[in-house]
Amino acid sequence: MSDTAGRKLFQHSGTALIFRGALALLLSFLVASLPVATVFALVYVFGVYVITDGLTNMAHYFYDPARHSRWSMIGGVISVAVGLVAVSWPGITAAALGVLIGAWALILGVSQIILAMDVRTTVRAWLVWLLTGLITTVFGLFVLVNPGAGFLGVVALLATYAAVSGVLLIASGIKLRRLGTSSMVPAH
Repeated sequence: MSDTAGRKLFQHSGTALIFRGALALLLSFLVASLPVATVFALVYVFGVYVITDGLTNMAHYFYDPARHSRWSMIGGVISVAVGLVAVSWPGITAAALGVLIGAWALILGVSQIILAMDVRTTVRAWLVWLLTGLITTVFGLFVLVNPGAGFLGVVALLATYAAVSGVLLIASGIKLRRLGTSSMVPAH
C-alpha cells in the first residue's frame, strides 16, 4: 500500500469513527431525555417491523409457492403473531427487548475486543478499541444478569453506554485521522 493510500485509509476510517461517535452521543441524549418514550418507541418499531417482515414473507410464499417451503409461511405467521403481541402488550415486549439489547451488546463487545487484539500491532489506538469492547461487554452482561432492574434502568444504561462509547469512538477517530496526516503510516 502506498503512503498516500495508507493516509487516506486512516483519514476515512477516522472520519467514520467520529461520525459513529457523534451518532452515539445523539442517541445518548435522546434516550436520556425521553426514557419512557424510548421504551415504547423501541417496542412499537420492533412490532411494526416484525409484522411487515411476516406479511412480506407470507406474500412471497403465495406469489411463488413452488419455490418456497412451508417453513417460510410458518415463519411469516409467527412473525406477524409476535408483532401483534408487541404492539398489543408493549410492557411484556419491553422486558424481552431488554434481553435482546443485552445479548446484542455482549456479542458486539466481544467482537470489538477481538478486533482490538487483531490490530494491536498496527494501530496505536488499539487500547481505546479494547476499552470500548470491554465496556460494551460489561454493559451486555449487566443487562442480561439483571433483568429485574426494569427496562427504564436498561434505558439509563443504554444512554450511559452510548455516551461513553460515543466519546471513545470520537477519540479513536481523532487518533486515526492524526495517524493519516502524519508522515509515518505503519507498514503491513
